Amino acid sequence: MTRSTRRVGTIATAVFALAIPALAAPADAATGGARLTPNAAQQCKAVALKPIVHADAVKRTSTLANLVARLGTNKDPYGLNGPQRTALQSASAGITALDAQIAGTCYPSAAALKSDAQKLFVDYRVYWLRGPQTGAIRAADALAGARARLGQAAAKAAPLVGTNAKAQADLAAMNRALATADAKLGTPPSAGSTIAAAAGLQPAVDMTNDTAVLEAAHSDLLAAKAALAAARAAGLAVISDLKG
Repeated sequence: MTRSTRRVGTIATAVFALAIPALAAPADAATGGARLTPNAAQQCKAVALKPIVHADAVKRTSTLANLVARLGTNKDPYGLNGPQRTALQSASAGITALDAQIAGTCYPSAAALKSDAQKLFVDYRVYWLRGPQTGAIRAADALAGARARLGQAAAKAAPLVGTNAKAQADLAAMNRALATADAKLGTPPSAGSTIAAAAGLQPAVDMTNDTAVLEAAHSDLLAAKAALAAARAAGLAVISDLKG
């Protein structure tokens, strides 16, 4: 074999060696089909649950926005509206971020997706906490306004009762009722203890304490409302006494 022949043989061997990988049959050639790369929908689990989670997230952010708007229409005698508005807006931002995270995550199992979705209900407590909490703050604001008006009326009546014994007694009853309301509501700018405690609640996995605090605040708000109704009735009696 000449040197020229050997050189051609070496070149041919190299060419065939380079060509072999390109000519190798696909791993599934025996089945007669080409390999398909699974897309995200085929790889990710529980994709059908994501629209349900998104709908829940939208519902909650809408509720939070409505609560913020309601706080905006109230006077703020106890200084609770600003912190509550911040808490509601922070919850809304957190829910929006969680919703986006869930939408963009490829979950290996339905359990993994549900674990993240559960945060929507536990970490924010829109209906178990934020709604009732905001309602308590708004009720305290409204009752404080009524208390202020009744207090002004009592102050105006004081110099008018003179020696009218009936008017004096009814005015005293009015002032006692106002004091009862103050014990429950507090005196602006300081809210009553249960109302302040309810306003400071945070979401919890175990809502036993939150529920107890909210119930205590609700009870005191009802008691304050009843006391103010009694004060109003006594005030009307004072007016009647003075007219008689």
